[in-house]
Amino acid sequence: MDAEKTICELRPSQVLNIAPFIYSGLAVALIITAAVLSGIGYIYWLLDFPILYALWKWLQVRSIRLRITDQRLILTEGVLNKTTNETELYRVRDSTIEEPFLYRLFGLGHVNLYTTDEADARLRLRAYKRPHWLKDQIRNYSEACRQQKRWGNDNVMIHEHN
Repeated sequence: MDAEKTICELRPSQVLNIAPFIYSGLAVALIITAAVLSGIGYIYWLLDFPILYALWKWLQVRSIRLRITDQRLILTEGVLNKTTNETELYRVRDSTIEEPFLYRLFGLGHVNLYTTDEADARLRLRAYKRPHWLKDQIRNYSEACRQQKRWGNDNVMIHEHN
């Protein structure tokens, strides 16, 4: 069996966290305003909550890692508890790209992969740079894997039943 070659390792963009970062910033501004207007200094300790929330959201996205090899897609996510999803490339059947307006401003998009994998028939890769390039890489390597394994509807084995 050939050694597996890593094609690329990618992480999604922190643009996924734009709403939590905005809410945290507004909460920080509100807490500071309340502390200044009321003159009560111990209100500042409330700043810990929105700051820790924003940090947690940043860590959640930062912990997601997509590794594409010439045989598999390996998606790892989780800060404290890790989950790793491995999908064989020959199982990828179709893909779509979603590019919401805000994400397009940053050159980002979502790549949806439809597979024959029973565990995860739909794999959604959210907020990755150059989504068309990513989809093309997955498509090209999945085709190569299918050719190598001779996987397809025309290669179904028929078993005799006695």
